[in-house]
Amino acid sequence: MQYSKEIQQGWEFATATMGTNIATNIGEEYVRAVENAIRQLEDNINNHQYRNLGIKQLQGFMLEEWSSGTFNIDAIAASSSDRSSVLHSTLLDSVDVELNSGKTYSAKSYATSSQTAKEQARLNLNTRQASYRKQGRLVPSDQLEDAKAIARLEKQRNEFIREDVSKAYANTEKKLTDRISNKEGIESKSVSRKELEKIARESKERVFKAEEHCITTKSAIKPEYLLKQALNAGYTTAAVTVAFQLAPEIYKAIDFLIKNGEINFEQVKVMGEKGITAGSEGFLRGSIAACLQIACESGFLGEVLKDINPTILGTVVSLVFQTAKNSILVAAGKMTKQQMGAAFVDMIVVIGGYYAGAHIGGIIGQTLGFQLPVLGYLLGSLIGTSFSVVYNIGKKKLISFCVDTGFTCFGLVEQNYELPEDVLTEIGVTLAEIPRTKIDTINIPRVKINTSEIRKSDYETIDMTVLRRGIIGINKVGYVI
Repeated sequence: MQYSKEIQQGWEFATATMGTNIATNIGEEYVRAVENAIRQLEDNINNHQYRNLGIKQLQGFMLEEWSSGTFNIDAIAASSSDRSSVLHSTLLDSVDVELNSGKTYSAKSYATSSQTAKEQARLNLNTRQASYRKQGRLVPSDQLEDAKAIARLEKQRNEFIREDVSKAYANTEKKLTDRISNKEGIESKSVSRKELEKIARESKERVFKAEEHCITTKSAIKPEYLLKQALNAGYTTAAVTVAFQLAPEIYKAIDFLIKNGEINFEQVKVMGEKGITAGSEGFLRGSIAACLQIACESGFLGEVLKDINPTILGTVVSLVFQTAKNSILVAAGKMTKQQMGAAFVDMIVVIGGYYAGAHIGGIIGQTLGFQLPVLGYLLGSLIGTSFSVVYNIGKKKLISFCVDTGFTCFGLVEQNYELPEDVLTEIGVTLAEIPRTKIDTINIPRVKINTSEIRKSDYETIDMTVLRRGIIGINKVGYVI
């Protein structure tokens, strides 16, 4: 039945669009997670428990918060599960910053590089070893190289007179750093002593803004992170698209098995081919859609597109992708321009049903419970696009409008008033081919005879044929008997 074919077309395009929208929502959630990490950094600095200290003291605590916060931003942007925490401990030789992966850091920021190096190399009088020997030694970026040089010098100077001091400085030189990091390559942003003092002043007034210190979603989301997210979204889209597009085929296979007691191997072959096609196309759609969503929301494509709706973007990507695919088929001679135009109209109609169904599905999800909004959304989206009634009404309304007004719908409908023979045959007009024989003729001399003209009167008659405008071919409008 024609309805069955249209339902299948609506279902396939719906699942493709749904998969793409899942990808854009993945991209949106990813950007939101990075934004939340940036907001958390601002909150930790503006509401620090020691913010009432003087600038010289508070800036040391800011080193801890800045390094921990920027590490977490980078971890989330890189899709790493590792996280950093500031311990706020006041115990002697305690850890200042700790990673879930196990690394620990001592953070020191004094007025001079020499003071900072000496504090990081401080001896534990009970063990006669460096107090922070198992920890990384975190210092401001503008003190790092000088602190290493001072530690090296002290190591050499004490090598033969105070071996324990020499070893403490050797350990310190090895572990001095201006950023915290893990084995995955996730790391914090380095910060200078001068900037730490500026952050401390902003903390006291609760006016610290990450953007003013070059911490934004755009700076956090590196190209390699964006690509990784796009690929992950592509895999998800491929899986979802394959699962939903194969659902009707699986149903057919099970139905055939129940009725006939055996597997229809032709149906299995169709499932395999459709699975490969749906998976590869779903991966491309999802990757492109997620990449665009992240690029828009993170500001790579300008401020205007930062608030773009992921559903609209996903639908546009699906529409553009399918149109590009059809264009290639036209260029390869596997599809006519008229068929491509008809397919475009079909897609527009299905998208209308998609939005209507998605809205209904959202209400269903809210009715079922707060934990099921996505399920309701997907259910409604598929219902809205799968009904052949929606498909037919929308398409017929468009074609009827073109018939009544002469509108060509940007070239998708052709206004042609010549009926080709195949169309005349299709609408029931019998065509007879009259045989013709060519007869040789002889020219006979003729004599002109004078004649008299007789007046004739023509009776007025009415000969009326009623025609109507209608469809006489694929998206072709003309006069029909």
